[in-house]
Amino acid sequence: MRDRTHELRQGDDSSDDEDKERVALVVHPGTARLGSPDDEFFQKVGTIRQTIVKLENKVRELEKQQVTILATPLPEESMKQDLQNLRDEIKQLGRDIRAQLKAIEPQKEEADENYNSVNTRMRKTQHGILSQQFVELINKCNSMQSEYREKNVERIRRQLKITNAGMVSDEELEQMLDSGQSEVFVSNILKDTQVTRQALNEISARHSEIQQLERSIRELHEIFTFLATEVEIQGEMINRIEKNILSSADYVERGQEHVKVALENQKKARKNQLKLTTHGTYGDLTETVKPTRRLPRLRSWVST
Repeated sequence: MRDRTHELRQGDDSSDDEDKERVALVVHPGTARLGSPDDEFFQKVGTIRQTIVKLENKVRELEKQQVTILATPLPEESMKQDLQNLRDEIKQLGRDIRAQLKAIEPQKEEADENYNSVNTRMRKTQHGILSQQFVELINKCNSMQSEYREKNVERIRRQLKITNAGMVSDEELEQMLDSGQSEVFVSNILKDTQVTRQALNEISARHSEIQQLERSIRELHEIFTFLATEVEIQGEMINRIEKNILSSADYVERGQEHVKVALENQKKARKNQLKLTTHGTYGDLTETVKPTRRLPRLRSWVST
């Protein structure tokens, strides 16, 4: 019985290059075989993925700490320092990812020269997907910090109302927030208002927190600006990449099912072949044995 599993492949019009590209698209970190030409590239991709996961965890932790500080009227200095350390870690991870993405980005000359190369398309695919993930994560972090800033401003606004300094308009409040000096800010707002020391300290603390936050937002924005435009331009390409990955995954699953069915058919065919072989052997043995049973009668007839 012939092994006909190869015939299942003949129905697919895809070229060998397309098959290789499908494998490249659905490869997971750590699954690249050692010794292949793309080992170094996939190791870098795996490192970037791990760093992005680490950054995502830090962003979640930042969100939790911000919620805790917002719920605390007068946060301790250690809490604010921990929050600032976390922001610094996020910025450093962002710089690391930016440098790593730059390292795997196909050079324009190389991309133009080998536009139809499987390796070039694969590298552009991986770089585009990772860049998009990174930009989306940084955008989320910036949005989260902007929302945190607004909540701090709202806390200051509420505190001003409590201290009967509600005559300060939103525009004046923003100007004072941009002054850069907490003491001047507080004295300008409260020069004609009698307030408690606790209210004064809270307003000053919130203003200081807003200043640090704004610096962090600006620095994060600078980190990913160079990627944001590129990802926007590549948006259509990335959508096609996602579609290719999904169809490639379906292709792999269908191929596995086809192979499974082919192997089962092969087993059944071998069993049938074994039965036929056994039956034929038994018939041959029967024909061979029959003449030997007549020999005694033949000898007795000759002797008479």
